[in-house]
Amino acid sequence: MFAGASSGRSPDSCSNCWNATIGRDWGCSSWRRHRRGRGHSAARFAPGSVYPLGVVTIRPATVQDAPALGRLHVRAWQAAYRGQMPEDYLDGLRPEERAAGWERSLRRDRDRDPVLVAQQEDRVVGFAVMGAAEDPQGAGELYAINVDPDHWGTGAGRALLATAEAELARLGYVQAVLWVLPGNARARRFYEVAGWTTDGAQRTTEVLGVVVPEVRYQRRLRGLPGKP
Repeated sequence: MFAGASSGRSPDSCSNCWNATIGRDWGCSSWRRHRRGRGHSAARFAPGSVYPLGVVTIRPATVQDAPALGRLHVRAWQAAYRGQMPEDYLDGLRPEERAAGWERSLRRDRDRDPVLVAQQEDRVVGFAVMGAAEDPQGAGELYAINVDPDHWGTGAGRALLATAEAELARLGYVQAVLWVLPGNARARRFYEVAGWTTDGAQRTTEVLGVVVPEVRYQRRLRGLPGKP
């Protein structure tokens, strides 16, 4: 399912790297507020950038995560986009190709467009990518949020979304947007439950070679619990 999209470019192409992806995890309304942990050297996050939420830990991605992210990326797309994207395209996705893109992307400075991963025990089960929006200018954007299909409904998606919102607020954004496939009812419900609302904007964009329609969601970041 589409989560947040900027340009639909591949992971290593630019700072606005991933078109929104999955965000299809219903999550759990009872996830606990994050407790400050030890910061991670992979990116200059706010102090205490590892966020344990129950059994899910949200932390900055590292280059070492690239193989796991490649596998997750393909599994999530193939599970979430059946019936919404061409079957031959989905079947042709290769984890090693996605992993190579992730490795290139994670080797550059991600200070203004950080990548978060959700980890359960020693397994990466989700990721989120965020940064500056192209439209409207001055807003933040959730470019992508994916959760491994085996972990849908575990709270990993909700934890990722909440932490991404907090990180966008820390980066100075007052408003955030994301783009989603209009027919992706599960994704849309996921965002609406979390307080996002559609603003009427629509577009057609290319996602890794596939042209898809999208609608835009938005929400204010200031005034959220724990934010000024």
